[in-house]
Amino acid sequence: MPSWQYVKRVLLVLVLLGLALSAMHLTGPDRTGKPSLLVLWARDVVAPVQHGLWQAARVVSAGAAFVFSFGRDTGYTRSLEKKVAELQGEVKRLRVVEQENSRLKALLDYKETHGGASLVAVVIGRNPDNWFGTITINRGRADGVTRGAVAVTPAGLVGRVLTVSNHTAEVLLITDPRSAVGSAVYETQVPGIVWGTLGEVERLKMQYVVKDEPVRKGFLVRTSSLSGVFPPGIPVGTVTRVAEEESGLFKTVYLRPAVDLNRLEEVLILLKQ
Repeated sequence: MPSWQYVKRVLLVLVLLGLALSAMHLTGPDRTGKPSLLVLWARDVVAPVQHGLWQAARVVSAGAAFVFSFGRDTGYTRSLEKKVAELQGEVKRLRVVEQENSRLKALLDYKETHGGASLVAVVIGRNPDNWFGTITINRGRADGVTRGAVAVTPAGLVGRVLTVSNHTAEVLLITDPRSAVGSAVYETQVPGIVWGTLGEVERLKMQYVVKDEPVRKGFLVRTSSLSGVFPPGIPVGTVTRVAEEESGLFKTVYLRPAVDLNRLEEVLILLKQ
């Protein structure tokens, strides 16, 4: 005789079959071809469950596709990563070109306002043992550069030409201790001599400033008409601090250079007439 479990299974199948046949009859379309109210109600009830099952199926399908196509996607992914790296390099190159164009435009604008004979020169070398002492530029005697010609940027004074060859020149920076620039405080016209100080953080110091003359932090120092080498009115630096000298007659004024000499790329050479 069949077991009780077998009988229960047969009865369950018969019940489910009967329900399915009844549902097919009750939920069929009416005479107009429209679905019955029971069908519409059943759709609303089943919709959340149907949506959840659909989302789960999509996740499972996507995961299976990733697993079975992993070998093929690895090569494609590497190709994409290489392309991204190339584009990032191109963006960086374009930014460098943009910065260079901006600097050259500023130099050319300054050249137009300066009015005198001048030419743009590119920095091609520095002395690693004296980084703030000298630079080498790609202009020389063949371009009209002579010893003593002044080097500037739109921001201010850079230095003067120390030695010249046919196609290069060595520029002595104002931060070199061998450099001396006749200057004056713009706000008060207090005169003094600006020297380079390689051992100091400020890089420049202005000496022979009379003790009683008013000079404060933030004041601008420019070349004076008494310089003899440099045209007057070129920014040299900004006052960072003032120190009294032991003699009691003068005070030393420390400056931050107007030009960022650590990042020089191009300079404008003012040719001597």
